[in-house]
Amino acid sequence: MGAFVRWIQKTMMSKKARCPKEEYWIELVRLMLDGQTTDEENAYVLKHVDGCYRCYDNFDLEKAIREALKNKLINIKVSDAFIAEINRKAKA
Repeated sequence: MGAFVRWIQKTMMSKKARCPKEEYWIELVRLMLDGQTTDEENAYVLKHVDGCYRCYDNFDLEKAIREALKNKLINIKVSDAFIAEINRKAKA
């Protein structure tokens, strides 16, 4: 049912229409994708995203960006010296 509701919203609403709490939901989605939310918060986010096309699009975009970065970063080889330098600067 969520896909149908999102389609209706996207078709009938202005393309510029925003979710009133879009920034709040984006932050919750980011926390969820980082694994920093509880099961209850995850369910809450997914329920909202299921019925809100703007937040669904944001969720989809965030997820796609993270997957692309993850796939790119898997193949990067970093020297131990470079890692040590980063750790040294982080402690400073």
